[in-house]
Formats: sequence, C-alpha cells, structure tokens
Amino acid sequence: MSRLQAKIRVPLAKNILRAMEAINEEGILVWDSDGLSTMLVDGNRYKMLRILAPSDAFLSYSFVGIDPIKVGVIFSRMGQIIKTLTAKDELVFTYENDRFYLQANGIEQNIKLLRLDLMHQVDAWPHINHTYDATIPGKAANDFIRTSGKNLTFIIKEKSGDIQWNTGSGDEAISWVPIDQTITGAIGESQFTTEEVKSVLTAAPKEDLVLRGGDDTPIEFQWTVENISMTALVAPRK
Repeated sequence: MSRLQAKIRVPLAKNILRAMEAINEEGILVWDSDGLSTMLVDGNRYKMLRILAPSDAFLSYSFVGIDPIKVGVIFSRMGQIIKTLTAKDELVFTYENDRFYLQANGIEQNIKLLRLDLMHQVDAWPHINHTYDATIPGKAANDFIRTSGKNLTFIIKEKSGDIQWNTGSGDEAISWVPIDQTITGAIGESQFTTEEVKSVLTAAPKEDLVLRGGDDTPIEFQWTVENISMTALVAPRK
C-alpha cells in the first residue's frame, strides 16, 4: 500500500488549484516517487491542462510504495482549506490507508474521493504539429485578453514577420504585437474564443510564456513556476 506526505508553500498550492479549476471542476491527481502530475480536459473538449510538479518543488516530499497513488477529487473541496490560508502558511497533502487529507495550521480536512472508473481519464498529451514556437510576455497576453473581453473571439496571425493578436473591427479594433518576441517557424492564422484563452491563462505568470501554434491549429501555452511546469492547450474556433 503506497503512502504519501508532501508539504508545499501555500502560494504554489493556490496557483495549482487556480489552474485546475479553470479547466474542470474535478480531476485525477497522480502521486508517485517523482512528484505530482495531472492532465485535465474540460467537458466540451475545448481546452486541456497538464501539470508536472516534481518532488523537489515541494518543501518536503515522502512517497513510499511501488504503485502510483491516483485520487479523483472535486477541486472546490480542496479549496475550502487552501483558500483560507495566507502566503506564509504551509500545506501538507497526506494519503494513507485509502484516505486523502490536507493539513494546515492545526486544521485537518478530509477530501472525499471520487470513483476513478466513473471519471474521464486523460492517458496521453495530444501530439500536434505546431508550425511555430514563440516566447511572449505573460502579463501583456493577459492584458490583451482583458482589454478585448467584450469580443467573443480573437485571431492570431502574422504581421511583418511578427505575431499579432487581433479582435474587433473598424473603430473598435484592438490589436497587440508582443514586444521583443522571439519566433521560429510559420505563424499562419487561427481564431480562438476569448473566454477559453482567458481561463487557461488564469494561473500564468507575468513573465515569459512559450506559445506554439500554426495555421488553424490549437495553441499551446507553456510556463514554469518555481520548477512546476504547466502546459495548456486551446482548440481553435471553427
């Protein structure tokens, strides 16, 4: 029987929770000797998220056993304790004797586990033939999304060799060309739902993001926060 005890800084725990809740209300967390991992997809299959949190991203990490621990949880239930904590607090995840619970500041919260056989499990991250790789600033990407929030869609396309994000038309057009962007490959043109991209960038940092895409293909955002890797995928609007 595998056992787990992992301590993490609360800001990191909140960041992970925020990212997961933006995709789905529930999911499967996988714990093993390497750390925590999860792959989520939303109910409409428009967006996906992969989180890889290696054991050294935790303040302390102890995993005993051979088989991975898989727990199906509703994220809002985890949030009951996480959202009450401050940046200076520490959170401990524990799994033993088929019980998964969180501890912080003397409070212990048991998390009800869902039946794995009734949950949708993502077995592999999809392989997509992206035609370009770019590095863009996370804060500016979020600023564009907030500025164009009333527009249902936006377009990513090429302009003079650069990436340009475009929405609206005429006197109400909004565009953004990332400053100091680095790009390799052919950009093409794709349209996306503003709200879907906004949700996957909920937990993205202000620093640089890796953006991958192509002509009428899904876009992929990748970023790292304190050694925790997050990758989000959004399908194009047809």
